[in-house]
Amino acid sequence: MRRTSLVLAATSLAAFTATLDNTVVAVALRAMQKDLHAGVPALQGVVTGYTVALAALLLLGGGLVDVLGAKRVLLIGLGVFATASAGCALARSTEALVAIRAAQGLGASLLLPGALAVLSVAYDDSTARRRALGVWAAAGGVALVAGPVVGGLLVQAFGWQSVFWVNLPLCALVAAVVLRTPPTPAAGGRLDKAGALLTCVVLGLLTYAVVLSGRHGWSTSVGLALAGAVVAGGVLVRVEKRPDPLLPGRLLRDRRFSGGALGAFAASLAVFVLMVFVALFLQLVQTAGPLEAGLLLLPLPAALIVVAPLAARRERVAVPVALGLALSGGGLLVMGVVLRTGTSHLVLCSLLALVGAGVGLTTAPVVSAAVDAAGTERTGLASATVNVARELGGVVAIAGLGALAVNRLLARLTDVLVSAQTPTAKLPGLLDLLLRGDSDASTKALLDAGLPADKLIALGSTLTDTAKASFVTSTRVVLLVAGGFLLVTAAVSGRMLRGPAPRSG
Repeated sequence: MRRTSLVLAATSLAAFTATLDNTVVAVALRAMQKDLHAGVPALQGVVTGYTVALAALLLLGGGLVDVLGAKRVLLIGLGVFATASAGCALARSTEALVAIRAAQGLGASLLLPGALAVLSVAYDDSTARRRALGVWAAAGGVALVAGPVVGGLLVQAFGWQSVFWVNLPLCALVAAVVLRTPPTPAAGGRLDKAGALLTCVVLGLLTYAVVLSGRHGWSTSVGLALAGAVVAGGVLVRVEKRPDPLLPGRLLRDRRFSGGALGAFAASLAVFVLMVFVALFLQLVQTAGPLEAGLLLLPLPAALIVVAPLAARRERVAVPVALGLALSGGGLLVMGVVLRTGTSHLVLCSLLALVGAGVGLTTAPVVSAAVDAAGTERTGLASATVNVARELGGVVAIAGLGALAVNRLLARLTDVLVSAQTPTAKLPGLLDLLLRGDSDASTKALLDAGLPADKLIALGSTLTDTAKASFVTSTRVVLLVAGGFLLVTAAVSGRMLRGPAPRSG
């Protein structure tokens, strides 16, 4: 009992640590922007560099667990993740930070499925295993929404680099426990390298196209990226028909497996929308500091922590998943309706708690559904698939919906600059400086553009007000789109998950 408890604690900490890096940077973005002179698209890259790499490589990580053994893969993942975390803290440019964040995502893609597989084989009893999986899943879910709080505390006290340095002692603690566990068996089989490579290509090209369209609108580069993603996707479908595919077709056809993955995608989309857009709203529009913003987001993880254990006790998962997604979707819709520049913190915190409770209801059941459908011998694959779905939810929230916000902001700022008779040739450089938040450089650029000095103060105030109003409006649209999607998903995923959980030893 003591050994399994230690394994549960260590693997849950591993899930918490890897998942934390999805959102811990949310409240550090403003500090990174000032220190590294980063624009909004570059900040998107800091977040999506991790999520895209993690999503693209998770299935490969799950396959390696089944082929090489969970303990070995978990330890390798911990080493890569810790090394990349140190590299992120030492980065001195956004380009370097984005690249190292992708390496960090590689480490997490090995760490997450490895941790779940180590945990699963530690329990012989299916009921005890299901409860342990609930705790493990809740740890990852809590990390998603606790990131801004932890990040706020660290950034306020030690700077943005600390959100990466903190990973090193956490990884060392997990490794110390895992090294004392017995070796885990490997299922063997062929590793689908072609499927893994094509998955990376498809996700990378799609994300690139979405982010680029948000920055520049439709262009030849966007069209080529989308075309490349379609071609690679077609090849991927054909490749996955071979023996030992990266993701067996029988699992995709299993209603419970696919329903769990869909639920995980939707819940993660809700979390990322709030963690990125509301965190930036609090800091950019309501001028809250990183710690204050993190504390104001606290109702999300608090509600999740309270509700998640209740949902983990149920064998039938359809009701908590459908109810949770409906609650989260409703909370997002209401927030999208009421959000204004001066929206009270009480209203925001109440709605954050509602969404957190909804996410808490879905967190453990979607993992249980996937593991039950895949069987305990393929826990690496089941874990990887659920986490791929979660990461894709983050990619869509940040890259897709973020592109909408950036595009709208650029259009509004362009209108103001054109009205002030700014030379057309100067517009791209000015917009880039404004997105970077570099007020001194943008003021100098406005003077260089020939604008009268006596009008700069008024123009600067207009640009600031326009940027805030545009961000609020864009955030409302994002919340409404996400809320509507979750309500639809609640009905679809709930229907797919109907029926009792299969009992496996």
